Amino acid sequence: VIGGAIGAFVAARVEMTKMPELVAAMHSLIGLAAVCIAYAVVSEPSAFGLVDPDNPIPGFLPYGNRVELFIGTFVGAITFSGSVIAFGKLSGKYKFRLFQGAPVVYAGQHLINLFLAIAMLGFGVIFFLTQSWLPFIIMTIIAFVLGVLIIIPIGGADMPVVVSMLNSYSGWAAAGIGFSLNNPMLIIAGSLVGSSGAILSYIMCRAMNR
Repeated sequence: VIGGAIGAFVAARVEMTKMPELVAAMHSLIGLAAVCIAYAVVSEPSAFGLVDPDNPIPGFLPYGNRVELFIGTFVGAITFSGSVIAFGKLSGKYKFRLFQGAPVVYAGQHLINLFLAIAMLGFGVIFFLTQSWLPFIIMTIIAFVLGVLIIIPIGGADMPVVVSMLNSYSGWAAAGIGFSLNNPMLIIAGSLVGSSGAILSYIMCRAMNR
């Protein structure tokens, strides 16, 4: 009730021209929520009913749930940090370089992003095989960094497309966590948001010749 009241109050006061940055801010919260839930599940799987009856080890996470948590975590982390950058670029109020509308580019940018993505997936595989905290934490940190690096080379004029893309990401993050929690509402709502956001992003890219 408190959270909903705050959201309604903020949305009612925001100007229509500021709506994209409000949406970006909301997406960041969805991504962060997905990450927090995933960490709670990994910490105490039995509290969420994720117990493998064939494995007597306390706290053992079924392998299928590990995949879902891995996906939900890295997508949620990318959504959070990417949405924060998108919010800053759309706001235009901050002097911090990454929050300014001009693209931030540097040599080897795509190769660095590729290397980080491969490393993130590698640590995710290690977590899948071992259920160890360290690779899970490193994977999350890399995902947060990737979210920033993916968005900073995009100019402020293209931010509406980015917000639509992040909208899709937030949906997939919610759906991934929904599978882990066996929650049909999260799965359905997340899938709807994810697929519609992806289609909208494609339509906007075509319309803007991007």
